[in-house]
Amino acid sequence: MTIKEKLYQFLRWLGKYTKTDMVYVAEGSFWLTLGRVFGSLASFLILVAFAHFASKEVYGGYQYIISMAAMIGILSLPGIDTALIRAIAKGKEKTFFLCEKEKLKFGFFSFLVFSLISVWYFFHKNLELTISFLIAGIFLPLTAVFSLYLAFWQGKKNFKVQNRYYVFHNFLAAALLFLIIFLRPNLIWIVFGYFFAFSLATFIFYTKTKNKVKKESGEDKETISFGKHLTIMSLPGTISAQIDNVILWQFTNPVAVASYAYALRVVERLNELIPFSTLALPKMAERNLKEIKGRIFDKFLKLFLFSIPFYIAYFLICPYFFKIFFPTYLESVFYSQILALILILSPFSLLSTVFLAEMKKRELYMLNIVPQILKIILFAILIPIFGIWGGIYSILASQIFYSLLTLYFFQKL
Repeated sequence: MTIKEKLYQFLRWLGKYTKTDMVYVAEGSFWLTLGRVFGSLASFLILVAFAHFASKEVYGGYQYIISMAAMIGILSLPGIDTALIRAIAKGKEKTFFLCEKEKLKFGFFSFLVFSLISVWYFFHKNLELTISFLIAGIFLPLTAVFSLYLAFWQGKKNFKVQNRYYVFHNFLAAALLFLIIFLRPNLIWIVFGYFFAFSLATFIFYTKTKNKVKKESGEDKETISFGKHLTIMSLPGTISAQIDNVILWQFTNPVAVASYAYALRVVERLNELIPFSTLALPKMAERNLKEIKGRIFDKFLKLFLFSIPFYIAYFLICPYFFKIFFPTYLESVFYSQILALILILSPFSLLSTVFLAEMKKRELYMLNIVPQILKIILFAILIPIFGIWGGIYSILASQIFYSLLTLYFFQKL
C-alpha cells in the first residue's frame, strides 16, 4: 500500500469519528488554502512595494480610488457569481452564459457612474482623479465578467483547477502591478497598472474556463433573480467594507487613509486564509439541513476554539512583522493588533453559509443588511470624531453584532 493510499485510508477512518467527509475536506481545503495563501502572498508583495517605493500620499489616494471602485462595482451584480456556484453544483452549467450576458449588461451602468465622477473631478481641476476614475470605469466591468471563472470551478468542486488558476491570475497581476509601482510610483500609473493587470489576468483564465462549459447542459433561470437578490443583500456590506476609506479621505488626509489601510489589509488577508464558507457551500447545497445542523454546530465550536490561539499568535508576531516588511508604517501596528480581534469571530461564517445553501432569503437579507447598516452609521458618526480609531471601533462592534445575529438565526432553524 502506497503512502497516498494509507493517507486516504486514515482520512476515511477519521471521517467516521468527525462525521465529515475528510477526504473532501483534505483535498478541498488543501487547494483552497494553497490558493488563498498565494493570493495573500500576491497582495502582500503589493503592500511591500507600496511601503518601499511609493509615498503614503500615493497609497492613500490609491486606496480611496479602489474603495470607490468597489462600491460602484456593485452595479456589475457580484451576487450572480455566488448564485452561479449553486447552479453549477446542480449540473446546470449553461447558466454560465446567462450570467455572463447579465453582468456585461449591468456593467455598462457602472461605466456611466465612473464617467460622471471623472467629469466631476475634471471640473474641479483634479486631473489625477479624473483620469484614474475613467481608467476604473473602462476595466472594472470587464473584470467583473471575467471573474465568473472562479464561481464555475467552485461549483464543480474542482478546487485544484480553481485555485491553480487563481494563483497564476494573482501572481501575474501582482507582478505587473509591482513592476509599475517600482518604475512609475505615481497615482495615475499605479491605478492603470492595478485595473489593467487584474483585467488581463482574469481574462486569460476566463477564456480557458469558458471552453470547458457544457453548452448542452441545463440552464437555471432562477440564478439571475437569486443573484440580484444576493447583490442587493451585499450592497450594505460592500459599502461598509469600503466607505471607511472614503470618509477618512474626506475628514482626515491621505496619510491617515494609508496607515489605517495597512492595519486592516494585513488582518483581512489573514482572514481570507480560512476558507470556511467557500469549502462548505457546495457540500451544504447537496444535503438536507435537518440532517447536518447538529454536525455543523459541532464543527463551529471546534473552529471557534482554534481561532483564539490564532489571534494571540498574530498579536505577538505583528510588531516584528511590520518592522521587517513595512518599516514606514510602524504606527499601524497597534491598530492592526486590535483589528485582528475579528479573527476570533471568523468561524461564524460557517454558520451563515447554511442560509446561503438553503436559499433562506429572509435570514440572508437580515444578516447582510442590518449589521452592515450599523457599521456604516458607526463609520459616519465615529470616524469624524475619532479618526482611525473610529473606524476600528465601528468594525469590531458591527462584527460582534453580526456574529450574535448569525447564531440567533441558526438556532431558530
